Amino acid sequence: MSILARFEGMAEFLFTGAFKKGAGRLQPVEIAKELVKAMLKNKQVSISQVYVPNIYRVYLHSSDWGPIASFGDVFLIELSKYLFAEAERNGYTFLTKPAIELHADETVEPREMVVEVDFDDSIDVDWGEEENGNYASNASNWRESTTFFRESVKTNLPLEDRPGRNPDYFLEIIEGPDKGQKVSLQDADVVIGRHGQCDLVLHDPEVSRRHMKLASGENGWWLDDLGSTNGSFVNGQRITHQTAAPGDRIQIGQSVLVIQKSL
Repeated sequence: MSILARFEGMAEFLFTGAFKKGAGRLQPVEIAKELVKAMLKNKQVSISQVYVPNIYRVYLHSSDWGPIASFGDVFLIELSKYLFAEAERNGYTFLTKPAIELHADETVEPREMVVEVDFDDSIDVDWGEEENGNYASNASNWRESTTFFRESVKTNLPLEDRPGRNPDYFLEIIEGPDKGQKVSLQDADVVIGRHGQCDLVLHDPEVSRRHMKLASGENGWWLDDLGSTNGSFVNGQRITHQTAAPGDRIQIGQSVLVIQKSL
């Protein structure tokens, strides 16, 4: 029997020390339920399919994150299987098997959680093999051998020290609380938002935690609004998926950003 299937009946046993004595900390089964809500809320209808997000980032207070993290990747795999079964039951389609990330974040209140979703067809989730009801040791190597129990850490490296950065272009904030801040552009995606794990962190209260993603393309850059509350704008027009070129005014919240070329 899977972990999630036993949560309702065995929560008293499994989490007596971790939750019962901790003034009612968040129960793992509550995470599963919130993931299903996020999946249903963010479904996208195409011509012949109803697609649901396959990336789920869950941010928890450290007091909730710590006890859950002790279960390791087996818990993330159980969550992935649980979401997959719920989507199948509703006739929904994933781009890939769902990938779950759990992060510790002190900006989230205890017993609360923030769930962010995304669509990414490049993700490869390995559920591993099951032997006698237990997951084999390679189950922890799913999605490029990366663990997804993370504490929030932001690395502030100088532009010239960041590997793979393209020195010819950079993104500069010309208006807003972070005016003057710059980030060099590269082939990889640049995620912009208030969360400490974004590539460009803004202190603009009108900017979402993960607000927008910028990625290089053949003829410039692609901008994707990541389901932000207040929207993203290019030259005054609200966008969801839009190309941008040097000199375009990219506005999110109170902040205006421009792609510049180094002299």
